[in-house]
Amino acid sequence: MTVAGLRERKKEKTREALFRSALRQFAKRGFDHVTVEEIAAACDVSPRTFFRYFASKEDVLFAEGDGHRIRLLASLAEHGPEVSPFQALESAMRMIAADHAEQRDVLRARHRIVRSTPSLRTRAAERHQCWEGEVVEQLRASGRAGQMSDLELRFVVAATTTALRVAVESWIADDASGDLDALVDAVFERLSDGLSLSSP
Repeated sequence: MTVAGLRERKKEKTREALFRSALRQFAKRGFDHVTVEEIAAACDVSPRTFFRYFASKEDVLFAEGDGHRIRLLASLAEHGPEVSPFQALESAMRMIAADHAEQRDVLRARHRIVRSTPSLRTRAAERHQCWEGEVVEQLRASGRAGQMSDLELRFVVAATTTALRVAVESWIADDASGDLDALVDAVFERLSDGLSLSSP
């Protein structure tokens, strides 16, 4: 492995350690009662090092979501204009679900932290709204939306993102092993039955 490769691997390990430290402390003591200094100290690094990886405490919880947003937009861009918004979105949501499949414990812990902190719930809702807005803009700019009205397009985007959220929340709430793929299949099957917007 090259020196650059080793450096990147070390950076990723540090980032992961900070994330795990933050999640563990947030879960134990509550988001509002944990400082950046405490998160960093648990990993034997300085607060300055923390800020090389995360902009804030809040960013520790939401940074991965930003990564999913970027992957979602990239996935949508890969489809040709002949693919309907619903079809493109379903494909992208299934890709994100596949990413989630190996992270059940992390998702469960994050969900509990966000739900127990009013400021985080508000911020999560704001970020979700911005995310949907970017998706709408991307679909419109690609020409895939065709003659769909703004109402129709926003409805399709909101419905598909909500379908994934409901499937994931049901999955992490289930004490049994569960099957995220089956839940995603179920919600999109029900959704496609009601959304006959299969072509632009």
